[in-house]
Amino acid sequence: MTWHRACRRQDIPVGRGWPVRFGEVYLAVFDTPVGFRALENRCLHVGNPIDDGLVSGTVLTCPWHGWRYDVDSGDRISTAGRRSGLRTFPVRVDGDDVYVDVP
Repeated sequence: MTWHRACRRQDIPVGRGWPVRFGEVYLAVFDTPVGFRALENRCLHVGNPIDDGLVSGTVLTCPWHGWRYDVDSGDRISTAGRRSGLRTFPVRVDGDDVYVDVP
């Protein structure tokens, strides 16, 4: 595993995400009711960043056009059910520091 320090816990806004870049990998880190999660920071609709999207429970809503994603699995949630979605990355917390495993 290749753990990288992404941010501090307090950097992540309540109900929103924190944008992080490691080389060519763009992520958004979220503090959700089920723990910290990291997802690819690119909506599948037109590629806009999702880090400013609203998180309600485990559902992230893209701030641009309202596409919704499950923050646990990255699946896109639509009226037709779940579809493949965003890439997710393992997260661990050490004190106030949040780390993401980015290969």
